[in-house]
Amino acid sequence: MKQLDSGMYSFFEFLNTLAQNNNRPWFEQNKKLYEEAKLQAEALVDSCIAEVGKVEDLGDLKAKKAMFRIYRDVRFSKNKDPYKLNFSAMLAKAGKKEMVGFGYYVHFQPGQCFMAAGIYEPNAEQLAKIRQEIDYNPEEIKKIIFEPGFVKVFGTMEGKQLKTAPKGYSKEHVDIELLRYNQFYFSTYFSDDEVRSKKFPEMLAERCKKIRPFLEYMNKALD
Repeated sequence: MKQLDSGMYSFFEFLNTLAQNNNRPWFEQNKKLYEEAKLQAEALVDSCIAEVGKVEDLGDLKAKKAMFRIYRDVRFSKNKDPYKLNFSAMLAKAGKKEMVGFGYYVHFQPGQCFMAAGIYEPNAEQLAKIRQEIDYNPEEIKKIIFEPGFVKVFGTMEGKQLKTAPKGYSKEHVDIELLRYNQFYFSTYFSDDEVRSKKFPEMLAERCKKIRPFLEYMNKALD
């Protein structure tokens, strides 16, 4: 594996090769390459933590606490490949344990690098609170998520939606499209070259800052 050159992260090379050899014998034979790639990914995540920490309270978060394991849980999956094809982390005060609130999920995979933030798996009580907030205070969230600069970076809201109106709301509700969501999150994507750039942590921090008003709205709804 090539060494880092001018700040360029070469863990992409390992992930590309792993995609062609996603099996335990190959992985065990190349464990040293994995360890080198993991160290490079951790270095990038630590750099991201340092920058995002300027706009978000991440406490004493370190990459080791933030990063997810590369090993897949295949017990209930038709896909039995044992390894993920990415390095990923949760930039939040509680690290990967923090799945709601002021947290930012970062995903590094060749050709599929992105950051996501929002509410991914709300329980029934949380979902009811979010819908209530949208019903009572729709203008605030629409001002955030439909602002042209926001849309340019994050596009439209992602997540599963009901096919009809949720219980307690009319299908004729003026904001029914927002109320139909069961998940509330946005993603923003980066090219591999952007991730390799020394400026990437700063770029990521800017996007975290941009989506924070949306997270503030969601957290207010859950209070």
